[in-house]
Amino acid sequence: PEVGELASVDRLGPELILLAFAGIILLTDLVVQRRWLVVGSSLLAVAGSLLWAGTLVARDMRGSAFNGVLVVDDFSLFFNFLFAGIAGVVILASIDYSERFSRYQSEYYALILTSAAGMMLLAASVDLIAIFIALELTSISLYVLVALLKDVRSSEAGLKYLLLGALSTAVTLYGMA
Repeated sequence: PEVGELASVDRLGPELILLAFAGIILLTDLVVQRRWLVVGSSLLAVAGSLLWAGTLVARDMRGSAFNGVLVVDDFSLFFNFLFAGIAGVVILASIDYSERFSRYQSEYYALILTSAAGMMLLAASVDLIAIFIALELTSISLYVLVALLKDVRSSEAGLKYLLLGALSTAVTLYGMA
């Protein structure tokens, strides 16, 4: 890759860490099923994302990424810190809550990380397609999180949320066209 492309990847480091760890958590759960490992990996991902965002501020790496599709500025860096911090608080607060669905704990934490990464990308997006992709990344993760318990109420809420999201996606795409 060219230097410009590497700088673009560097500017997206906080989001990429969250997405990479979400995948690692899912793959690790196939081999080793330990709750503390999933929670620890999730918190490590959040800490890594916060640290990378801090280095972007310290190195003054503000600018556009991927030919102006994404912009890393003070606004997006503020929301990187905010969304990663909130994801960390949610992970810490839901350690006991995730016992309700012990079979799907790794999916729960991976979806939290994916949703946070989508929100961070949404704050950095300036192109309509990038905004749409980031919004869908966030939304689809949240649709699955709503229906994760697999009881009647959760399934109903997930279906209603999915239908409402599909309608809003259709209206959004129509408005962008």
